[in-house]
Amino acid sequence: MAMSLSNKLCYYTLAIIMLLGLHLRLQAVRQTVVDTPIRADARGYVFYAINLNVFHAYSRSPDAIEGKTATPQPDAVCNPAYPLFLTLFFGDNFSEKTILLITLAQALLSTLTIGFVYMASTAIIPRSYALLSALFTALSPHLVTANVYLLTESLFCFLLILFLWLLSRWRTSPSNALLLGTGAVLALATLTRPWTQYFIIPLMLLVATSPHIVRPKRCVALLGLGFFVLMGLWAGRNLSTLGSISDNTLMISTLHSGIYPGMMYENRPETLGYPYRFDPRVPEIVASMHSVSMEIFRRFREQPMEYFQWYILGKPVMLFSWNIYEGPGDVFIYPVLYTPYADSMLFHATHEIMRTLHEWLVALAALGCLIAWLPGARLGMGDGQLFFMHSISSLFAYFVLIHSIGAPFARYSIPMQPVVYVLALFSIWQMARLSHYVLISAKKFISTLGFPT
Repeated sequence: MAMSLSNKLCYYTLAIIMLLGLHLRLQAVRQTVVDTPIRADARGYVFYAINLNVFHAYSRSPDAIEGKTATPQPDAVCNPAYPLFLTLFFGDNFSEKTILLITLAQALLSTLTIGFVYMASTAIIPRSYALLSALFTALSPHLVTANVYLLTESLFCFLLILFLWLLSRWRTSPSNALLLGTGAVLALATLTRPWTQYFIIPLMLLVATSPHIVRPKRCVALLGLGFFVLMGLWAGRNLSTLGSISDNTLMISTLHSGIYPGMMYENRPETLGYPYRFDPRVPEIVASMHSVSMEIFRRFREQPMEYFQWYILGKPVMLFSWNIYEGPGDVFIYPVLYTPYADSMLFHATHEIMRTLHEWLVALAALGCLIAWLPGARLGMGDGQLFFMHSISSLFAYFVLIHSIGAPFARYSIPMQPVVYVLALFSIWQMARLSHYVLISAKKFISTLGFPT
């Protein structure tokens, strides 16, 4: 069984872990040299932010950068939270100093995430295990390196863990502010990365059926209000500006990117990560949601075993790959010209520790996702703890399902790493409990036979 730790010792230990995490993140931001940081998705986010500042228009058009004065055509390809976050740091011009300020802010948010991981996980696992979940979050090279890019990972991870922490604070009768805040933070996370948009449905079902919650209809209503008001503002903007509540371009692209087994075109290694760049039929496939859906059905019909294996097993494995295979490899999303992971002993040691543990932690998290649904009495958990455990388990399963339907890019799993760590340590704790009770039962049985124990 886990050794009990005093509150004071726990907080001292957490402070040390957070300082270590902050040191790694600040050094990564200061020392890492990204090769062309404004590229691909980062380029689009920067254009959105510049156009918001210059034209007050939400568009990823490069017109402002090119000096054009006409207001660019609005769009809704990307959700708005991260570009809005970037505008906080944009003055009259965009420079290297701007990038530094953004990445430093992301490093601070990432450090705060460590503390929220600990506070959320204490609701379901002992404090010593919760400290380990915080330590893994602090050391994760993926979470450390994500801060050096102008990408959504750091902000989304912070909002996702903040949402879970708020959810962990629910008691039998959560306050109106807590209910509205939980829904609102989930909406902010969704407006940063859209895959969480439908998680509100299973969450509402969990709330409605949880025996520990008094007046569940009220809780569902206020949780939904907090979520749908913010999401409604975005949908209303799109409807008034574009004539539809969303742009399905990203959805079509995501479904299309995931139709290639092994994320390769015709199993050619040189196409790994970007198979669609080599497929001559791409314009035909992505013409509409109907055309991409028909292509998926056609492939399942012609090669059912290969595609069932790819969608059920292959995609989850690639989703949780240590290597960011769609990038330069290892923990890097975009290529770097220099990184402290190359020659710093501390960075190298933490990298190797987490790389060695990675596959084990993912496997244990998958096991924890299943264990969570055992009866509460067997898990040693009350109804309130069980509700939060079911919520985390559902979030993990939902994440895997959504990305098994779409594109299983390894980058997408980076913000979910703290959830992986909490579920993995929940598994270890439950196995430790089981072994403890088995040992006690064995001793009792031996003593009944008259043997010394």
